[in-house]
Amino acid sequence: MPSESLPKKTYFWKQDVIRQTLMRAAELDRLPRTILLIGPEGVGKWAAAQWTAKSLLCRNRKAPGPCDECDACRRVDHGTHPDWHALFPVPSKTADEDAAAFLEAKREDYYKVVRFTGRSYVTIARVRELLDELAKTPVEGGAKVSIIVSADTMTSDSQTVLLKSIEEPPPNTHFILTTSDPGRIFQTVYSRCRVLRLGPVDPDHIALRLHEEAGIEPQEAQLVARLCGGGWGEAMRLVGEEERASWQEASRFWDTAFTDSPAGMIGEIDKRFRTLDFSRVLLAFDVWGLRLWQDTGAALGLIPATGSGAPIKDIETAWSCWRILQNGRSSLHVNVKARNAVWGT
Repeated sequence: MPSESLPKKTYFWKQDVIRQTLMRAAELDRLPRTILLIGPEGVGKWAAAQWTAKSLLCRNRKAPGPCDECDACRRVDHGTHPDWHALFPVPSKTADEDAAAFLEAKREDYYKVVRFTGRSYVTIARVRELLDELAKTPVEGGAKVSIIVSADTMTSDSQTVLLKSIEEPPPNTHFILTTSDPGRIFQTVYSRCRVLRLGPVDPDHIALRLHEEAGIEPQEAQLVARLCGGGWGEAMRLVGEEERASWQEASRFWDTAFTDSPAGMIGEIDKRFRTLDFSRVLLAFDVWGLRLWQDTGAALGLIPATGSGAPIKDIETAWSCWRILQNGRSSLHVNVKARNAVWGT
């Protein structure tokens, strides 16, 4: 059965609970003053945040949501509405340029996952600038809306400063925070938010759409659908040219890892993994974990075989491999070099 397409202004793809909750609140004119949207990358947190912002600022609201046609809705989309504000985690040295690039990418595709090469975070200076703006009278006489993307990247000082405002928000002011890592949000901040969780989308839905809309072969589509953590935007990032080459390389390495000699393995590791950055090596470990799961399922006759496969014959062998992979992955977080972490597996 063909999957539905995902046009630019799809706000709640496969997120019926969030859609119903927000629409009901908007219909009753009771949208919370502070919302925390939690969910995997690319699952639709930005889309839900924009829907909420438009519902508050739309001049021609068609209950229970925005009209998506008026000047106010268009300006929210373009990031030019004077009562709409957003903070993004961007590298401090190129903050203005990267913020503009972030917004441009999200304007083209609500679900797109945007990452920068430098360390990205929300600084206290930007939070203070935001709060100064929110303290002013609304330019157009209605609500003022602030979206803080990846709120978990706020520094400790940033969260402390924000806390004072969400405890007693200025009149007609709404805060919308998003995160994929709620554990890094201060409990004092978390407890003052209306928490809404966007769940991961069923991998089968994502795999089908990847095959139909992006032309990805079914076997690879299934792998990506599980690598992406249930987010369509993250799935599309993973099928981009560079990311796709990385996980394909990791998958090929898995197919030969059990048969190569130790000397050959060292050479292959040096060639493939020595120069990869942290995120790419983590991606490789994710691929190997999924390939282990797939090969184990194939060995047990539960799913079709994938690739050339590894000699996974029983649950005991699979469990041993899993522990080795987890030890290797964990070592990356204690400053072990990528080459040594991979070789340790």
